[in-house]
Amino acid sequence: MGALVMKRLFAKDNFIASSFNKGQRRQSIVVSLLLVISFVLASFAFFHALYPFVDVLGSIVCGSFDVAINDLLRSVPIILVCLMAIWTVLMLQASFRNDSDERRLKSLKKNAIVILIFATINIVYIVVGRISGRYLSLVEGSPTPIYPLDMMLWTALYVAIAVFVLIYLAKMKDIHPYIVPSRGPAVKKARFAYCFFVGVWLLIALYGLSAFFFGCFIIDFAHGHQFYSILLLVTFFLDFFSLCIWEFYFNNLTSEKKKDLLLPLASIGLAISLAVMVLYFVALGLDLDAPSNIGFGILPVAFSASLNIGSMILAIAPSVVCLVALIKGVTARKR
Repeated sequence: MGALVMKRLFAKDNFIASSFNKGQRRQSIVVSLLLVISFVLASFAFFHALYPFVDVLGSIVCGSFDVAINDLLRSVPIILVCLMAIWTVLMLQASFRNDSDERRLKSLKKNAIVILIFATINIVYIVVGRISGRYLSLVEGSPTPIYPLDMMLWTALYVAIAVFVLIYLAKMKDIHPYIVPSRGPAVKKARFAYCFFVGVWLLIALYGLSAFFFGCFIIDFAHGHQFYSILLLVTFFLDFFSLCIWEFYFNNLTSEKKKDLLLPLASIGLAISLAVMVLYFVALGLDLDAPSNIGFGILPVAFSASLNIGSMILAIAPSVVCLVALIKGVTARKR
């Protein structure tokens, strides 16, 4: 039984790559690996950017608007690096998303230019901040040991990526673009709602990866809140794993297999995510003090410990995603 299921899910003919030539297959693997690396980097950048964001928000709640503004201005490089990191993920996704070589290459070029704009603003901001005295040194040591120099190094990395993309596109200008076939046409109906939904899901997944990774080191399982701690980590895992299934499995299926497998995959995913969500809320109900005791350092759990809003959103998100997929699968079967 298990062998039949695995064969159905992972048969070679299920995937778009089965129609690739050797060069296209190699390029597809390279782009996918770059996407994985950029996702991990963006996850860390986003997780890191949440700390100054919460500090600013906390100062506003306490009525210290001058402190909030000062913290915000000082944290601009962190925010810009986070934007560049996320934009790089979107740029690599765009190399698969659009439905023609021309649109795909235009999208890559636009995204690379946007990254360069963010990078220029960031470098200028740090240099001006150092000259004006906002930063007493390029290695102040807060909030990281070599801040804001580390933000300049991160910026240099994304400049290199953007320049490489532009050089690649320039070389491809006069010959047929050597890009793998598209995974599917660009979404046209309800495009804004689709982009908003996927954007929010991406942010939740980015947070989930870092929260799971750091949570394994931050959470002390000897504190007496083991049940809640385990469910919290499983919730974090599902948040980014659901996106990985969508990005690296489902989107690589052929159109026919997408219609065939969407409904069973969504059904299985919904059952698992609902079970985890219910168990999470059971664990929370049995131990209301757990978030505030173990959530320190794992934002936004620590910030929202009184209401647990952040953790609730993270627990519900996979179920919402699977429910949307289930509805789409049922609709596709009726057509």
